[in-house]
Amino acid sequence: MDALSHVLFGRTLIALDRHRRLGSRAIAACALGALAPDVDVVLIASGWDVYLRFHQIGSHSVLGSLAVASGAAALVHLVKRSERYVPLMLASSTGALSHLAFDALSGGTLMAGWPLFQGRVHVPLVAMADPWLVAICIIGAVALWVGHRNITPIAIGVLTTMGIFLAVKGALIALTIPQWKMATRADGVMSHAMDAVWGSLTEWEISDRTPDELRKWRVNASGNAATLSLSVPLRPESPIVEASKSLDTVKNFLRVHELGFAMTAAIENGGTRVLWSDIRYCRYGKDAAMASTSNGLRIGCALWFGGTFDREGRPLMQIVHVGQWLQSRPVAP
Repeated sequence: MDALSHVLFGRTLIALDRHRRLGSRAIAACALGALAPDVDVVLIASGWDVYLRFHQIGSHSVLGSLAVASGAAALVHLVKRSERYVPLMLASSTGALSHLAFDALSGGTLMAGWPLFQGRVHVPLVAMADPWLVAICIIGAVALWVGHRNITPIAIGVLTTMGIFLAVKGALIALTIPQWKMATRADGVMSHAMDAVWGSLTEWEISDRTPDELRKWRVNASGNAATLSLSVPLRPESPIVEASKSLDTVKNFLRVHELGFAMTAAIENGGTRVLWSDIRYCRYGKDAAMASTSNGLRIGCALWFGGTFDREGRPLMQIVHVGQWLQSRPVAP
């Protein structure tokens, strides 16, 4: 979820502390705690693949979020020494754990129990920065500011509204899954992932893998049949694609993506570029870092991970495309 919603949701939760037992700086501690799990954004400088690999764990696990929350509480305590640390830690932990909950409900995939448990949490009720949920948070924040004398009842009302909205989304998503199952019941689906369509109350995308292809479906709670919106055929991996798995960019990508595929293209001096992406990032169209499918249609993906090889198949450079932005780094020795 977006930073604004994280902060406003945390502020709403802290408003339940009617008697301000957590201290006068609890709001500040909670706000910092709500942002703290995204401290892993600093890893982008090392490579977007590194960031995505560690984004599911580390500060986005329960233990990791509590660790960064402790740092947020310590920062507030340094600024305001008169505030007790333990209440500040409770406030910042509330913010950090609310961050994890919001990310999971927004379709983020988290290993919440890491390092003790490896299972992933993924509850795609809404899209990241969903405008409906953002609106509830903003309206709630304004109501808390205007009605500061009655913040606890207002906070309860905001949280109840949010709960009803998410419950309705849960009921709607339950109506869409049978459509996808009906369309794919005989296809031998090996894995799949679901994502809410941004700004829509009733639409989701389901991406899946069969032995022969990767596909993306559009499903709607209105009851219409699932619509196939993208298909990428899967072929036996060539030696150069197999070799690309030795690159750190590809290793990191494959660690956290189950719906990946590789595309190759010739480059100067007889070399080859190998790029991997996940069908969830892709659509038909004309975007940066294009690649052609076997049926002549071209797809654009928001993220590509891979590298370049010389004519002898030796790796030259590791690369990551994030839209129009290109990251590159040498091949690890």
